[in-house]
Amino acid sequence: MRILLNLPRIIAIPILLLIVVLSVLVFSAFFALLLIPLTIVGFKFWRALKLAKKNQHGDAIDAQFTVLEKTDKDY
Repeated sequence: MRILLNLPRIIAIPILLLIVVLSVLVFSAFFALLLIPLTIVGFKFWRALKLAKKNQHGDAIDAQFTVLEKTDKDY
């Protein structure tokens, strides 16, 4: 800290501004690195939820059936 006190004011202020800008950039990069995986997980969850909701509506009915015929022998 003593070094900064000995530096002229003309040099100290730009150095402090540079430190502030670099720290904001590093924080933004760290935040983006956290957001990318969360976005991917969130998209996969949303897609699975959408697919489950679509399958729940029952647009198609799966059924098994047997055809019974009456013949003359049954009477």
